[in-house]
Amino acid sequence: MANQRIGYHGAGGELFVLYLKNIFLTIITLGIYSFWAKTNIQKYLATKVEWQAERLSFHGTGKERFIGFLKAAALIVGIYIINMILGFILGFIVGSEVAGIISAVLILVFFIAVIPFILVGKRRYLTSRTGYRNLRFGFDGKSKELAILFLKNIPLVIITLGIYYPIFSMKLETFFRNNTRYGNASFQFEADPMEYFWICIKGYLLSIVTLGIYGAWFMATLQNFTWGHTSFQGKKFSSDITGGKIFVTILKVYAIVLFTLGIGMAWAINMALKVFLESVSLDSEVDFSTISAQPDTTANANAEGFEALADALEGFLG
Repeated sequence: MANQRIGYHGAGGELFVLYLKNIFLTIITLGIYSFWAKTNIQKYLATKVEWQAERLSFHGTGKERFIGFLKAAALIVGIYIINMILGFILGFIVGSEVAGIISAVLILVFFIAVIPFILVGKRRYLTSRTGYRNLRFGFDGKSKELAILFLKNIPLVIITLGIYYPIFSMKLETFFRNNTRYGNASFQFEADPMEYFWICIKGYLLSIVTLGIYGAWFMATLQNFTWGHTSFQGKKFSSDITGGKIFVTILKVYAIVLFTLGIGMAWAINMALKVFLESVSLDSEVDFSTISAQPDTTANANAEGFEALADALEGFLG
């Protein structure tokens, strides 16, 4: 039987050179190359992930991300202009102050409403561009379904002052994992939200009591729980990472980054990815003969464009 454990073969030196190239080209192009830079990193990381002697691949392009950014910017400018016109008209009806409040509320509602569409669009784009054994992954979740999930659960998170959040988080995890597929074969995820809730409560409390030290063991429990409830073709995934291994890895990562003044970040990232990825395995072989291609021809980088625009605005305003 072939090895069912995920392997990771990234090298710090390779990633460091890639970072240098990305930084240089991003600077001289006044930030435009950042879309290609992000894609370069994802392509590199994907090709370093191995399972059953085959590597993943990433087929996204910087060009489609840049076009998605331009579309998002054009839409935001259009909405801003429409909102200004609407505010100008309302100013004559209800007064400038009230009109200003209404305009601000409308903009806020728009940005909140667009979040589910961004999350789903981004997931569709990333999965549709990720391949393995000449087949692509995909995502079949609908923005409307996620929006309804938000509307039903966010009020409960607010009312309970955040206590309900672990349950909401598990519902989100269920939505995203159950709608993810490889070719035409879907992943399955079944977990009790209440079981996850008590794991989180214990993790939060012990992390506070131990001044954050238990956080490593909390992270291990969460990863093992999530993968332990994920399956593919009825075959169970598992994760055997330990809190001790995460704790040691965190110490090493901080030491590398601090003592090299950030230069060792590429080595730190590779170290962390190797620890987390190589703890995941599948309990038996996949029957690839039953899986056929199901490409998502409508997936695009528009959601990625919105995210990049939001990051740019945050950096400009912050």
